[in-house]
Order: sequence, then C-alpha cells, then structure tokens
Amino acid sequence: MEKHFTRQGLDLKQRQLKLQEDKVKATGQEAGQEAGINCDWHDNFGYEDAKRRLELESSILAALRDEVAGARIISIEEQSETVKIGVTVQILLGGDERSYTIGAFGESAPSSGLISYTSPLGRILFGMHPGDTKRAQLGGKNVEIELVRIYPPSYRYHDLIALLMASAAASSQSR
Repeated sequence: MEKHFTRQGLDLKQRQLKLQEDKVKATGQEAGQEAGINCDWHDNFGYEDAKRRLELESSILAALRDEVAGARIISIEEQSETVKIGVTVQILLGGDERSYTIGAFGESAPSSGLISYTSPLGRILFGMHPGDTKRAQLGGKNVEIELVRIYPPSYRYHDLIALLMASAAASSQSR
C-alpha cells in the first residue's frame, strides 16, 4: 500500500526508525551479555528475558520499516474546498461540533486534534466538501457526520506539525 508522507512526516518516521534500530542493537548486546562467555542460555532468566525483548523490539522495527517502504512524498496544497491532507475540518459528529486537522501517514496527535488520513475518521472525511453528510460506523456506533467548514493548512496544520517535530526531537535527545 502506498503511504502519503509529507517531508516532515517522513523525517519523523525515519527518526523513529533510527531510535528503534538503536534499541534493537542495545537489546541484542544485552542478550549476548546475559548469555555470558560460555553462551549459557539454558535456564538463564536474564537471557530469556533479553531474548523476548529483542524479539518484541525487532518486530516493532520490522513494522516501522514496512511503513516507510511504500512512502510517497506529497506537498500540502493551500486550499479549503475538499478534505485533503493538511486541512482542518469543523464537523458535526452525532450532533456534537468538533474540529480535526488531517495529517499525512504517521502524523497523529489526537490530543491536539491531529488525526492521520488513514485513521477511521480521517478515511471517512477524506474527499468530502462543506455541506456533505455521511453515515458511518465509528467506535461501534452508527453516527452521522456533517462537514460544516474546511480551513486551509495555514490555519493550523503547519503549527501542529512543528510541535510534533519539536516533541520528537526532544524525546530523541532525552534517550
């Protein structure tokens, strides 16, 4: 599956990939140390635990590599006619007014209202125009979604991505 990334979003994902590679390497070294000089892995809890964590961290690494494998870099279009990556939408969701900004693949911070176009709600909204309504299953409920308004990327998207990048940089420096 082709995944749509912005340059910043792909940079963010590649940072996560590098951090995960470092984590796998460190866990592998720990497993080797726990096995000891004699490679005594039989009835060795430290080794078994490190090996289990290595398998877990390696599977996370494989998933991250898969995510960037089909990367397609896109540019954000400054528009407010159609729900696309970068816009902020004002919707009525089951009668409640809500606002979300649509991010590219891997660009997500739900607590800030940033959702990826691949999220369940993002997929429903994608391509809609102001005034459109759809009925959809969300969280096990059948709800009506009405698109009230679309704001261009300059409204909120660029600021949210800058915060996401800064947060990622800060967390990678603290490791």
